[in-house]
Amino acid sequence: MCEPVSPRSTTSRRRSAARAATVPPAGTADLQRRANVFKRRKSKKQRPAEGAVLDSLAESGETVEHEATSGPYDVADAPDDDEVRRIDLGAIRLPVPKGVGFQAQTDAKGNISQVLLTTGASALQLLVRAAPRSEGIWEEFRGELAAQVTGQGGQVEEVQGRWGTELIAKVAAKKGTNSVRFCGVDGPRWFVQATFQGQRALDEAAAPELDEALRNLVIDRGATAMPVREPLPLKLPPKMAEEAAARIAQRKAEGGDGNRAIIAAGDTPKPQVRRKPSPRPKR
Repeated sequence: MCEPVSPRSTTSRRRSAARAATVPPAGTADLQRRANVFKRRKSKKQRPAEGAVLDSLAESGETVEHEATSGPYDVADAPDDDEVRRIDLGAIRLPVPKGVGFQAQTDAKGNISQVLLTTGASALQLLVRAAPRSEGIWEEFRGELAAQVTGQGGQVEEVQGRWGTELIAKVAAKKGTNSVRFCGVDGPRWFVQATFQGQRALDEAAAPELDEALRNLVIDRGATAMPVREPLPLKLPPKMAEEAAARIAQRKAEGGDGNRAIIAAGDTPKPQVRRKPSPRPKR
């Protein structure tokens, strides 16, 4: 089972797959075309630090030329006829492909702190952050993430993968170490932080459903100014929020943790039950 990874990482739409040393996987050409049309003009201003307030849309400044040809999509570029099943979580429209399970950690009001997609022995943790209008943050954040992993005794390798420049890290776990793959996608005033876990962390061909979900993700950033890198607010749909509130109330009544609940949807795999072998007949 995949363990959640701390969401202190980042993402990038500057997919420099042209520098990859291996043959690009299927679908990479479309992603490269998207990276070519997502161009940012160099800003003469100093890059905003974490916690700095973003410029408003009405304010003058550097602009971002953006035309989506492949996801993740900004809500302004999202296709409206692709028939992809998505869950409306407020700031994102989350695709849940067939065979993929969806899990969200939430409070009693339906506010989401963690989103996880699972299939087989792989998982994808998603976090969407606010970003500047004029430049991406994945390049800088990637360096900080690598330093954080190595500073905690882990190992990290920078590779060229399906989502551009990625980090494969070995981090300490309850039992030994876990391998995770950090990917980033820079968008117009938003940044998707994607962390692959389990088999997909080391094998790009594993769990293509998770890449499909990331590719079909839709982000609705909104016009409100937010601190750079602050996670965009995510909220469960009404029915799921009611279910979460009921679970939390029940756990609180039973004397358990009454602050958080895990809500699951989609094709969440059921745990396999190991049966004891039948005893051999006595001769």
